[in-house]
Amino acid sequence: MRLACLILTALMVLDGGTSWVAAQSGTIPLTRLDISGTFLKEPDKTAKDLSGIACLAPQQGRRNCLLINDESRAAQRAVIENDRITAGAIVELIGEQPSAKTLGTAPDATCKKKDDFEDLDGEGVAYADPYFYIVGSHGCSRKKDKFRLSSFILARVNADPAASGQAETTYRVSDLLRRATPVDTYFAKDLESENGLNIEGVAAQGDRLWFGLRAPVVGDNAYLVSAVVSDLFAAGHEPGSAKADAVPVRLDGRGIRDLAALPDGRLLVLAGAPHGPEVPFKLFAVEPASGASEELGTLAPVAETIKGETVVGKAEALAVLEASADRVTFVVLFDSLPNGAPHRGQVDLPKRNRN
Repeated sequence: MRLACLILTALMVLDGGTSWVAAQSGTIPLTRLDISGTFLKEPDKTAKDLSGIACLAPQQGRRNCLLINDESRAAQRAVIENDRITAGAIVELIGEQPSAKTLGTAPDATCKKKDDFEDLDGEGVAYADPYFYIVGSHGCSRKKDKFRLSSFILARVNADPAASGQAETTYRVSDLLRRATPVDTYFAKDLESENGLNIEGVAAQGDRLWFGLRAPVVGDNAYLVSAVVSDLFAAGHEPGSAKADAVPVRLDGRGIRDLAALPDGRLLVLAGAPHGPEVPFKLFAVEPASGASEELGTLAPVAETIKGETVVGKAEALAVLEASADRVTFVVLFDSLPNGAPHRGQVDLPKRNRN
């Protein structure tokens, strides 16, 4: 309701006749990117549920990226150049059945119901040379509280568009979450009624992955959980045994909807409602080791007119394009809008305070 009020009272700037960005005092302005091609949910269906993006450093002005939507077994490559994003090749991540090659041990079905092995429910993408890492939600299904093994997988693929080979997959993130105090008790609980654990983003810093949790939010704290890549992808089917702690982060009562690494060691965090009605989406700069956070601003709402109705996008995917000591340029994608309605934004960064 709060978001709806913001939208109704905002000054709307038409964007190509089909979408608009609200211009409001105190918000972070966004500029729509042009789109070439189509991001696909199915071979003949445009994706409206893009939920993760990561990009390499630019080469001659072109950034190779990977995008994921949360209702697919595959990811899709893309290129960002100037003010345009171009959809590329499909990258298969998981099959129609569990793979015997998946590392670690499959977690037990602990949600109220058990469902078939279907989509990855991919929620985030990160890049650490030479791989893109794609993480499933690792939570019970939002609407029916079902356990779907395919959602409890972390995959990685070579970032080189010319590379071949299958994706590597692991179950060991579940082992990590089950030991990460205090969020361990929320593992495999219902998101809506029990504040159940749900991964919504991932960022990479060297050989360490940071998983951002949409929920639980306990008190005013959202949480980050980290792991070393070599532990997650160690050969064999032994469960993971690495020590795990959840780092509390204050995000104005919000959960983490995505995150991306900044060059100075901080994380750029996109925050929104952990469950229930949506609230305005905010950006924060976060020290991952301590959880110290600084609010950067609120994203301007983005909406499109679809079949005669105004549909408000949910900010779900974030990637850093450029960053200096005092400013960051980013791209954000929106769930519920065709092709993710990609927008570029800029915001000032406060000086890093390690204390």
